[in-house]
Amino acid sequence: MTTLIKLLKSRTVLFAILLAVLSVMQGYIGLLPLTPIQQMYCGIAISIIVTVLRIVTTQPISEK
Repeated sequence: MTTLIKLLKSRTVLFAILLAVLSVMQGYIGLLPLTPIQQMYCGIAISIIVTVLRIVTTQPISEK
């Protein structure tokens, strides 16, 4: 259980969970009606956010 709590303290892990939830919602209910170009921009934004989160990461999850 402590490993799960440590994981939930990670911004990168929380972003991944949020992204997974949004992906499921989009797949099943079409939450966001996006054109292919808009989907491309969303993909670019996601990759930028993941990169920034990785850059600001200063300690391993085991130390949280």
